Amino acid sequence: MIANIDINTLENNLYLCYSKELCYPKVASNWSNNNKYYGMCAITSLIVNDYFGGEICKIYVDGISHYFNLIDNKIIDLTSKQFSHTINYNDYKIVKRDDILTSDTISRYNLLKTRLEEYK
Repeated sequence: MIANIDINTLENNLYLCYSKELCYPKVASNWSNNNKYYGMCAITSLIVNDYFGGEICKIYVDGISHYFNLIDNKIIDLTSKQFSHTINYNDYKIVKRDDILTSDTISRYNLLKTRLEEYK
């Protein structure tokens, strides 16, 4: 755990880093500067886990997988703003980091980590 930053500052810094090239490729055509959170949930949940520990969780929202964090039994979802409605978190499952870290996700995650370093 890194945790030398508060969650709100981390969220703001992540938002400044988001770009289309970081978006999950299968949905990248829908990414825009008007919704910079779109397609960022997996890499964001990994970063939050780096900083604050806890669990990474997965649910389906509108038929699409969505990742968020569970820290001290509190839901932390820094990319929930990509959706235009409230998320029902009742049916989440805890997932392992290694299951999220596909080759594509690893490269996007590492790029996000590098960009985030500029805001330390």
